[in-house]
Amino acid sequence: MRNVKKIITLVIVLAMMLSMTVIASAAEPTSAQIKVTGAEGATLAYAQVIKADPTTETGWEIVDGYTDLFAAYGDGENTQSMIKGWMDAEEDENTRIGKLGTVGTTEAFTSPLTDVKPGLYVIKGEGEGYTYSTMLAYVSYEDYTKGNIVTVVAKKTPTTTDKELVDSADTYVEIGDEVSYKVKATVPYLPKGGTASLVIKDEITGGKFKLNGDKVDVSIKLGEEGTETIKQYSATDNNTKIEIDLSYLISEANTNANVDAYVTYTAIVDGSQKTINNKATINNNDTTASEVKSYTAKLKITKKNQDGTKTLEGAVFAVVKAGKYAVIGENNKLNGWSETITEANYITTGPDGTATVDGFDADETYAFHEVVAPEGYKLNPADATAEWQDIDEPDAQIAEAIMNDTTLSSLPYTGGKGTAAFTGCGVLLMSIAAGLYYSNKKHKSSK
Repeated sequence: MRNVKKIITLVIVLAMMLSMTVIASAAEPTSAQIKVTGAEGATLAYAQVIKADPTTETGWEIVDGYTDLFAAYGDGENTQSMIKGWMDAEEDENTRIGKLGTVGTTEAFTSPLTDVKPGLYVIKGEGEGYTYSTMLAYVSYEDYTKGNIVTVVAKKTPTTTDKELVDSADTYVEIGDEVSYKVKATVPYLPKGGTASLVIKDEITGGKFKLNGDKVDVSIKLGEEGTETIKQYSATDNNTKIEIDLSYLISEANTNANVDAYVTYTAIVDGSQKTINNKATINNNDTTASEVKSYTAKLKITKKNQDGTKTLEGAVFAVVKAGKYAVIGENNKLNGWSETITEANYITTGPDGTATVDGFDADETYAFHEVVAPEGYKLNPADATAEWQDIDEPDAQIAEAIMNDTTLSSLPYTGGKGTAAFTGCGVLLMSIAAGLYYSNKKHKSSK
């Protein structure tokens, strides 16, 4: 019996010890975390401005140095009054943040912020291409004891667009080429009670936006793998400017907040300038505009005599590419291509023996085909391929070719060696014939 009692007593003691261990474990606080989403690449900093304090009336206290932040609440002097005013205010987050004073001291951190204690935290962010609004994070005592993760969505507005050519090969282009551009802009966060916009303004020089009817087709995707939507926008200033309003992607629910929107549209190179410059700005922030440039290049032919000692004026050429012939417009600029040489336009060498044309693609191969030779020379039947020069500046690309012509062959003319030889041959034949005649006559008389 005594042994049974001892066993029962031991079991009770063990059960009590286990129960106390479980209770202690459950009561022991872990720590919360604060996770900031949508701020990848940003520099984050925080300051805890209200902390838990069980000795105060509210159970909270303003952290030393941050009393002035809450001056707009309560009586503006007593910290407990200010905390009550903060707790009782029926205001949205944007209004609260607007009333906060300046947070002078913050500590840098990388999301998520760990080992977080109960209280109110002010978070700020800085990053290239975005303006970050002040963020608030409230960590409750329950969050603290349960080790919860408190998530804060970064409130940011893009200040720049990320722009690129859809096809990198369009760095060098011909006049008349279509060039497509892709712009990336992030949908801003809409604070409660606040406003936000997303308007891309684009301007092109050296080209015009391609129209479908009287408007520009714009492809819009949310995320690179998102569903494509085609919307039409009007172009202004002779089709060189366009305004793409994407503010419809912003909502109070912030469904698309911090999601990248990809916008694609097409322009046509018109040769009005050698450099095709496409500039995009967002929300009229011109100081952080994103630009993409393309370039046209030149072709040059030099005409010389056979031994290369003299340049020749008046040689007429057609420019050839893959069996097509260039139509040359005003100011010796490319104005299209023809299937037949008779429909092409030509260029003519000047007094220095050269001719230059503009508006060509430095990634293509071109040749010069002689149509009319200079006076006193005959056509060269072999086309001269233009060779691209080794030039670093993208706006100074040029391909050059040299073609040599031979002089015209001599023709017989009156009084020349050809006529004299012919006459001499005739006289000789006549003399032979006369000799044979008299010889034959003499022979007959002797008989």
